[in-house]
Amino acid sequence: MKRFAAAVSVLLCLGSVATHAQSPSTYPAKPVALLVGFGAGGGTDLLARYYAKSLADKLGQPFVVENKTGAGGALAINAAVKAPADGYTLLMGTTGIAVDTALGKASYSWQRDLAPVAMLGYASNVLVVPQKSSIHSVQDLIAEAGRRHVTFGSPGITSSMHMTGELFKQMAKVRMTHVPYRAAPPAEQALLAGDVDVLFDNMAGAMAFIEAGKFRPIAVSSATRNASLPDVPTIDEAGLKGFETTGTFFLMAPAKTPPEVIARLASSVEEISREPETLAFLGRLQITALHGGSEAVSVFMEAEVAKWTKVVTAPDFESAK
Repeated sequence: MKRFAAAVSVLLCLGSVATHAQSPSTYPAKPVALLVGFGAGGGTDLLARYYAKSLADKLGQPFVVENKTGAGGALAINAAVKAPADGYTLLMGTTGIAVDTALGKASYSWQRDLAPVAMLGYASNVLVVPQKSSIHSVQDLIAEAGRRHVTFGSPGITSSMHMTGELFKQMAKVRMTHVPYRAAPPAEQALLAGDVDVLFDNMAGAMAFIEAGKFRPIAVSSATRNASLPDVPTIDEAGLKGFETTGTFFLMAPAKTPPEVIARLASSVEEISREPETLAFLGRLQITALHGGSEAVSVFMEAEVAKWTKVVTAPDFESAK
């Protein structure tokens, strides 16, 4: 009995050590996977890799980006949903989660299956036309759409560029036809060729054309002006009060991830996001830093789902063009 009691005592001590090794206070104790639903080299991937390296430097364990591409990012989301809720799988979240939720396309519930962690940043879209276009302002575009058939391009249905155009036409109460392409570069070439009238292009892609004098920027989609185009008004300033769309990035984890783990990740992200090196990197990607932990992500998502639900349920929403 004494030998048995001693054995039990040893096992209990070992169990205590194992439990302590995996406790939030020692997190992370092994590499962490950061799932990204889009391909290597794109803006989402580059942002994920920057924060992965920064978190690894700060927390002392590798943060490894895993690109799970397909289904508009849904493969990565579903993988995150099914992963253990231990803090060793994270997800690079985007505004697309809110759009898919509004459309009823999501096979998951972001509120039930995912745990918000921290905000990262947002990228604005910019309304652009060819330099030779007669459209010089938001009001010009609204007037033009009232006179004739106006088209806007995008890199695909429910992309940020598409949804920005849908919100614009609904708030401006005009008819505009969506023309989807396979990616942003073909849509930009279509604008140059005159195959479409306007683009609500992403800032990173549009800036090279703007600087080369090929695109004229009319307005930006964010609530505040973009630092790279300080003289270009927001769409809100140009007359559509309350207009705001962005491609926003944030971190999420599987539901039921320990709150202490989420809090440690959020505080680390906050520190990284305020570093001058981070701000310079984000600026090169045309991304503006955002701040806030899990509550900020939840507030953002709830507002976005409500906004896009109103857009996609409108009679003139072009979901199949």
